[in-house]
Amino acid sequence: MVHRRIERLIVACALISGTAILACGVGIQRDLSAIPPGQIGFDDLCGLQGYFDALEVKAAKPPMLVSAVELENDAKHPVHGGKALMAFSGDFQLKNLRRVLHENWKRLPDEVTTAKKIELEVSWTEKAGVRRVVTERDAEMIINRKLFYLPYHVCLSELLYGEPLYRQRREMLGLPLPPAPLPDGGAVSDGSGH
Repeated sequence: MVHRRIERLIVACALISGTAILACGVGIQRDLSAIPPGQIGFDDLCGLQGYFDALEVKAAKPPMLVSAVELENDAKHPVHGGKALMAFSGDFQLKNLRRVLHENWKRLPDEVTTAKKIELEVSWTEKAGVRRVVTERDAEMIINRKLFYLPYHVCLSELLYGEPLYRQRREMLGLPLPPAPLPDGGAVSDGSGH
């Protein structure tokens, strides 16, 4: 009888601590799952048009692809997918990543705010020539060798693989590109020598 009570107590403690761990992990803050993905990009609900415009005119660099693995294809079972590890560093990349993270996830680790580099590893699939983060696996966020799991959110897919979609959006809406930066990064000369 005492043995059964101990077993029940152990099981109850395990369930409670498991629930506590899940409740303390990173979670979704802004749920966009009821909105069709195409509409999310077209309405720029992730706020990424300016990010991709800056990349387009070479005013900023995209995150660095650290490693990539593509699944092999065969004629009977074509598979278009893989895994990618991307590193975000520098003011522009980190500012945009942090904004996307803070708007869409809750209970983010404190390191997100202070990190000099944040790596994201995702599994992706390709459909109609466009890559998207898979919905059934958490992304992995690595900061100072610590691993954090990010539940799927469409804005992560938009941030990592949305460049062709946002280019098309800009063209369809007739949005202007920002001016390209000057080659030397300096100001435009008025020709007076001053």
